[in-house]
Amino acid sequence: MPRWTLVAEPVRIQKALADAGLASRRAAEELVAAGRVTVNGTPAVIGQRVDPDTDRIVVDGHPLRRTPQRVWLAMNKPAGVTSTVTDRHAASTVLDLVPPEVRKSAARLYPVGRLDQDSEGLLLLTNDGDWAQRVLHPRYEVEREYAIGVRYELTRDQVQQLIAGIALDEGLATLTGLRPASGIEISRMEELAGRSRHRLVWYRAVLTQGWRRQLRRMFATVGMPVERLVRVRIGTLRLDGLRTGELRPLSAAERDRLVADTTTPRTRDGEGSGDRAMRPAGRRQVVVSIDGPGSSGKSSVGAAAAAAMGYRFCDTGVLYRGLAWLAAERRTDPTDGPALVALIPEMRLAPDEAGRLARVVVDGRDVTPELHEARVDRVVSAVAADPDVRAALLPVQRRLADGGGIVMAGRDIGSVVLPDAELRLWLQVSLEERAARRARQRNVDPASAQGQAILDELRRRDGLDSSRETAPLRIPDGAVIIDADGLSFDRTVSAVVAAIRTAERRAATAARRDGPRHPTQESR
Repeated sequence: MPRWTLVAEPVRIQKALADAGLASRRAAEELVAAGRVTVNGTPAVIGQRVDPDTDRIVVDGHPLRRTPQRVWLAMNKPAGVTSTVTDRHAASTVLDLVPPEVRKSAARLYPVGRLDQDSEGLLLLTNDGDWAQRVLHPRYEVEREYAIGVRYELTRDQVQQLIAGIALDEGLATLTGLRPASGIEISRMEELAGRSRHRLVWYRAVLTQGWRRQLRRMFATVGMPVERLVRVRIGTLRLDGLRTGELRPLSAAERDRLVADTTTPRTRDGEGSGDRAMRPAGRRQVVVSIDGPGSSGKSSVGAAAAAAMGYRFCDTGVLYRGLAWLAAERRTDPTDGPALVALIPEMRLAPDEAGRLARVVVDGRDVTPELHEARVDRVVSAVAADPDVRAALLPVQRRLADGGGIVMAGRDIGSVVLPDAELRLWLQVSLEERAARRARQRNVDPASAQGQAILDELRRRDGLDSSRETAPLRIPDGAVIIDADGLSFDRTVSAVVAAIRTAERRAATAARRDGPRHPTQESR
């Protein structure tokens, strides 16, 4: 592992004042606005980023009291390593994986909860006791998601027992989600944690209880010992990007987001909450991408098809509009890729009343109604065209597809974002038909001069989208093409639903054919 040192992360001045216990964030903003705060001798401004460890912050002539440095780390724990601070019987503990310089600067570093010695995956370490309590305490119900590898496919009866709950010494052990892992999830997990020695059948389980060796004991009770257990998510934080034995500091946005919702009931959000219980009947939900040119109806058709199938839906364009809004709000140059990328962790997607991932939340506030303001319209094209932004949003979009059961629409979904989606659709609509539809939406005669202008604008956009360097518009490899020219909206939706049902049947057949079977099933 390369050597690295812990560097304090700059925070906004109002947060630095609030963290020091001086005032609430709102009151801190008022102090700054009143000119009562200086940073290194210069009057502070709201939103200014400071480093409390190195900057001299003065309030009403008094230096800001410095608090001890706190540390928050994420680790991909390998199997065979004990997740304790000290253990005289253990060959190694997780602290042995932390660089000495970090351990020295972060006195009293300890793991947040445990993974047993044989288990792997995401583990948090900190010296912030209040934060650790918010993550750990059962009353906050922070979800933990695991990839579970077993030798054989679970039977219907085993699934029903696990979903109903298993009686353990502590009480009734329950899961909040259980389903087969998708092919994309398995490949990503194995890329980070390594392949198994034996061929395994993989499931995803979500729980909030976190009792000692709970999943291993639950699966053993139904006669299916766990061969491999990898924690892939804690709350909103995922294992993404960390290979076995690696660790990294958490950003302020990550650790704030992890505990942001612990005072309110859990609701399904856009981060892939894993709360869809596995259907014992064997239906296998898939990942669906819908691409197509501008004004082809991707969003409206995709949303309707998702609702008909009980899938989630996301139009990825809302991410770019959300980032454009944030750039305008923070007065960030819409052509400054690195600066835009730095804003991405501040926003998250959440479902609307229809279950579509269409709401953008920033600092706990729903900003969706503001995404179509003129100031957003002026910069969204520049934001969406930036290659740094598109690269940074790739993992965000891909995480949404974890677990399947999602329809995702855009202009590069099947070709770039989800090239391994089980079903890649291309909505084919002629330029003339698209222009006529848009004209009618605007109460304009398609044959009029205004209608011709709409046609010309769509032709220009098609040319730009097809020739751009970053993620050009094209039909994804292996895509199912749905020719919607002349089709009504309902017939187009029906065609998409039929394609999804076909893909589900194929996925279920492939799983039965390729996956190992439980001995009781093989004997039937």
